[in-house]
Amino acid sequence: MSNDASMRIAYLIIGLAAVTFVSRSFFILLGNRIKVSEWVLETIRYAPLAALIAILAPEIFLPVGASSITEFNLRLPNIWGGMAAMIAFYFSKKMIPTLVIGMAVFTAARFWFA
Repeated sequence: MSNDASMRIAYLIIGLAAVTFVSRSFFILLGNRIKVSEWVLETIRYAPLAALIAILAPEIFLPVGASSITEFNLRLPNIWGGMAAMIAFYFSKKMIPTLVIGMAVFTAARFWFA
């Protein structure tokens, strides 16, 4: 890798670190000078769930390397394992049974559909 490319990567990392720091410390730096409405605070509560769904949904519902939803296929073991895990968590509210049931159904679906 050339020196120019290394410097660009270093500048990119420094820039991303600065943007992350400013965006995450926005409310701490401004303190009580800005009042945030209750509507915004209520909306922010759902941000972690939305981020988690945005990360997991493509992994569950699309095959590896898929570029669009048109490649959706019910024969994917990911779908069956994910659905089983969601149902197990709904009824048990515990992580270990969720993992065990989800992985067991995923493994069975891999052998069944392969």
